[in-house]
Amino acid sequence: MQRGSYGLWGAEHLLPVELHKKLLALAAVGLLFSAATWLILPAIIPIGGAASGVRVSRLVYPAPLARSIAAPAGGSWTIPVDAVRVGDATFVLDTGNNRVLKLDSAGRVIATFGGQLSARVSLQLPMAIATDGQRLFIANSLDPSIVVMDLSGEVQRALLLPAGVNGKPARPVGVAVLPDGGVVVSDAENHQVLRFTEGGDVLWTAGTGTRAGGAEGFNVPGALAVDAAGNVYVVDTLNARVVELSPGGAFLREFGRRGDTAGSLARPKGVAVDAAGRVFVSDGLLVAVEVFAPDGRYLGLIGRRDMRDLNSGSLFTAPAGLSIADGSLLVTDRYAGVLSFSLR
Repeated sequence: MQRGSYGLWGAEHLLPVELHKKLLALAAVGLLFSAATWLILPAIIPIGGAASGVRVSRLVYPAPLARSIAAPAGGSWTIPVDAVRVGDATFVLDTGNNRVLKLDSAGRVIATFGGQLSARVSLQLPMAIATDGQRLFIANSLDPSIVVMDLSGEVQRALLLPAGVNGKPARPVGVAVLPDGGVVVSDAENHQVLRFTEGGDVLWTAGTGTRAGGAEGFNVPGALAVDAAGNVYVVDTLNARVVELSPGGAFLREFGRRGDTAGSLARPKGVAVDAAGRVFVSDGLLVAVEVFAPDGRYLGLIGRRDMRDLNSGSLFTAPAGLSIADGSLLVTDRYAGVLSFSLR
């Protein structure tokens, strides 16, 4: 892609020198994470539109910024990738430190869960977090398992993922909780999505077990979301789309298309679905959250600093995890922190 080819912002979205240095340092550390690293580090790409503004998106979804936590009060994080809110508490997955930070309504750290959680369970490059309002579900990508704990950090169990069809160990990077208490998990290594019962048994598997596309399967499935009817939304990362599956795991349709302009996807990262069925997708290369109607129509973007100014640039640097709670969209940005947008 050529410099300035993106059609979302209109003004160049260049990273400051200090952040470039930080990215380079983190990239060096990231080599230790081997194949999982690319899911964490964003590409350093300037974002801009055509000088005439012809390709700049004029569709801005009406979700004003309500709050931003660049860093937790009384603590710090390294590469936050996902967050969920339960009541007044926000649980942030601090992947760089293999832990979960519990923040109060003022953004202060009130608890830390991480490292060795129990005699048998430890967080090892956790990549996603979900909640049913009473428990936390964490995709432990290098274990590989889904760690289930209560809101005080007490481990209840760990759901172990089976190896793939070629014998490769699973690498869970996405997790979501179904209305009936079941859990869906994305296995990026084996290009599959697995549905567990509440008891921990695998009910169904979607995908061929190898890289695929269309209705057949996935190419590195990532973040997951579930709607009120139990349909599952899968970020199909390297196919640059979001796939909707039925509660039984059947392919229903896809959102987005590969591209670098409004309504398309370049490197989708996170997904969330609101009560009305609108689909929110964060894109690490487009540096935005794009919104789609239940029928797939593009509704606009979230993240412009000034919703009225086409040249105001993005609030984000590397948007990743998405979740919705109490009329707010939580966006976890790996360098800008946790941002909350009002959906009311």
